[in-house]
Parts: sequence; C-alpha cells; structure tokens
Amino acid sequence: MKKGLLSACAVLAVVTAAVLIRPAACGADTAQIRAIAGDAYVALYPLVMSYRLMYRQAIDEKSTSYAGGFGKWVHYGAATPDTADISLPSTDTPYSFAWIDVRTEPWVLTMPPVIEGRYYDSQWNDLWGYVLDDPGAIRDGFIGGSYLIVPPGWSGRVPKGIKRTIRGESAFVGTLTRTELLHKGDMPEVKMIQQCYSLKPLSAFLGEQPPKPAPAVAWPAWIEGSERNISFFGYANFLLAFVEPNPADKPLFNRIAAIGIGPGKPWNPDRMSPAMRRALQEGMDDAMKRMAAASERADFSKIFGSRSKLGTDYMSRSLGMLVHAFGKESDHAVYFILDRDDKGEPVDGSRHGYAITFPAGGSPPSRFFWSITIYSLPDRRLVPNPSARYSLGTHSLVLKKAYDGSFTILMQKDHPGKDREMNWLPAPPGRFIAVLRSYGPERDVAGRTWRLPTLMRVE
Repeated sequence: MKKGLLSACAVLAVVTAAVLIRPAACGADTAQIRAIAGDAYVALYPLVMSYRLMYRQAIDEKSTSYAGGFGKWVHYGAATPDTADISLPSTDTPYSFAWIDVRTEPWVLTMPPVIEGRYYDSQWNDLWGYVLDDPGAIRDGFIGGSYLIVPPGWSGRVPKGIKRTIRGESAFVGTLTRTELLHKGDMPEVKMIQQCYSLKPLSAFLGEQPPKPAPAVAWPAWIEGSERNISFFGYANFLLAFVEPNPADKPLFNRIAAIGIGPGKPWNPDRMSPAMRRALQEGMDDAMKRMAAASERADFSKIFGSRSKLGTDYMSRSLGMLVHAFGKESDHAVYFILDRDDKGEPVDGSRHGYAITFPAGGSPPSRFFWSITIYSLPDRRLVPNPSARYSLGTHSLVLKKAYDGSFTILMQKDHPGKDREMNWLPAPPGRFIAVLRSYGPERDVAGRTWRLPTLMRVE
C-alpha cells in the first residue's frame, strides 16, 4: 500500500487520544463552523455508512448480519420485510455480501458459470460508495471467471487466469452480489450458485506462502444513531486513515480541516466548547434536511457509479448510499420511482388506492426481467402482508390481462377482490413508494425514452 494509508498506531489514536480540538481558535466563527460541518457531512456520509454496513457484516460477531469476518460470505434468500442491511431491497435477486481487507495483498473473486439467461453479478464498491466493477452477466456473460481485487496504488504482476483487476480508493472494499431468482421453486439452484462464489487471498489462489499480516485494527464499535450526531465525525476521521487521498478531493479536505476533520485526527466532543458542539450539530442537521429533500427527487440514473462518473458530486454520491446502498448503474439496471399519482400528490395507502396500466406489449423492455416493488416510507422496507407478496413482474406466475392484451397492477391496502387479486400489490396504510426495475434494460429504457405509464389514483 502507499503511504497515504496510515499506520495502525495513527488509527488507534483516533479513538484513544484526549486532545483538545480548537478549530474555532483559527478564526472560524460558529456560522462558518456550521456551514463547513454541513458540507463535511454530505461528503463523508457514504464513508461512515459503508463502515456501518461493514461493521455489522464483517466485524461485529454479535451482529445478526455477521458473515464470519473479512473474506467471508453471508448469503441471503429472497428479501422480506425483515431485510434491514440495505434499503429498497430487491425480491428478484437474493443477495450475497462480503468485505475484504486488501492492505496486505490482493484478493481473487471467482464466479461460477450459470445457465444462459440468468442474471447474476458481483458488484464491488469502495468505502466511498463508488462502483468499482460488476463482473457477471452484463459485462462477461454466463461463463464465470476470476478477477483480481487490488489495493490502491498496487502495481504487482497479474497472474494467468485473471480476467481483469478491480481497484478502489480504500483499504477495505465490499460486494453486494446478486443472483436472479427465476421463480419461487428456484431457490435451491440460487443457493448452489451462491455457494460457488469464491474469495481467496492472492497467495492462496497461487498456492504460495501468505505475506505478513497487516497490523490489527482497533475498530470503534458502531453505535446506531451515530449518523445523526457529531460522533459521526469521529468515525470519519478513523476511516480516512484507510483511504488513499484523491487529488480531486483536496479542496474539500483543506476546507473541512478547519473543524478538525482529517485522517487519523482525534475527535473528542467532550473537550469542545458548547458553542462548537452546537454549531457542528446544526451543520449536520442542515445537511440531513438537504439530503432528505434531495432524495425525494433523486434521479437513480445519476447517483450510482464510478469515480469517473460521479467525481466530486458529493451530494449524488451520498444520495446513492442513503436511498439504496450498492445501487446499480444504468447499463445494468434502471430504476423508475413511482411516488406521485396523476394529481401530482404523494402516494398514500391510507387515503387512496392506485393503478398503473401497461398497454399490450408495453411492459419495460428488458434482457433479463422487470418488476414493480412497493416499499413503506420512511424506512424504505418491504411491506408486510399475509400473502408475502412484495413485487409483480416477469417472475410472477401470471398477470391477468384485459381483452386487448393490456394489464393493470393495483396498489392498495385493501384486498381488491378475488377476480383482481393476482394483479394486486398490497400497500401500507400510509406513505409509500413503488420502484420499477428493469434489469438488462434495452436501449430505450436505459436512455429513458421509454415512457413509464402514469400511476392513477383509484377513488
């Protein structure tokens, strides 16, 4: 690794030092501190929230999401209302998560072959939430293969049998790997595929002696709710010690250094003045309001992607983490959000039912599948219902069609009657959104020239 990644001693200092932080003494008044804190929160949000997910899955042995450590997989079945690791979970692609530590050496991902036509991919993100690569059906077809995941700055030899390298800006990277569930009885096959996903350190892949282990890390325990108070910045300082600095971010880090933010810097709110703490919290609160407002109108085609795509658009990068961690880029999947009806009002299951009608031959053109899924707000989780029905689309056994070949999907909290039940998505008795996904979108869908029908209010 390059020297930009600090030593374990510097990391340990983040959580143990008791040094007085005096950014206000440098001339910054509380209004400036508040503004800087708001900008810092937006920029650092994906870093800290990636740690929340990594801590639960790879570090905290008491977590129900714990996979067994770095380099270990945790495989899930189809998503349910209890799925909580990420928001807006898909019911069509059971998830497999893993995190790896590349400080010492690269790792090798190996994907098995699958039957032609089944969607699968292994998306890798760094701690900033940038999409690094997604080997699988879209980019590589169905034959499987091996991929080398390397540290920042790595310049070693790529061994034979490796299709390509994957590189991020952090010492820890994670995957959300998706495997298409073709129908309800397909879960045994999905589980077999999941068990064939492999992660090995490069030395193990080559059958060589492993290098000396990286220094142990004193991981700060994740405390739920820390993303809403100023302890957030302590996690950020800790994590910045494991990030390779990017020159494009230099103006940001020069600015936020004024409030004590930087790689390995100590963070001790108890030793700050009340005015300082208040200004920091107010800045965070301002940023959370901006993000919440922006999430209401987020364009999913613009908030997921690589460093080359998102660059220093910190708001878009953070919205991707806020609304749907590990979301897909638009060449893999397109998301259409149904959150307002034909009157322009937010959809609310306690007030109305809703219907969307697709003309004959007018369902979203997709190489793999499409589906519509309902999520309750504000938690963006699946809606519990006695039928355990959370989505409709390509994988549905049947959708009842009208005489002209069109079909209508109903979204309402009350049962619509036996004759319309098969086209019904149970809605919650409150605010919700529906997400239409197209996996392997055809050109008109990916280019957004295909028109999504209007969600009509049903009185």
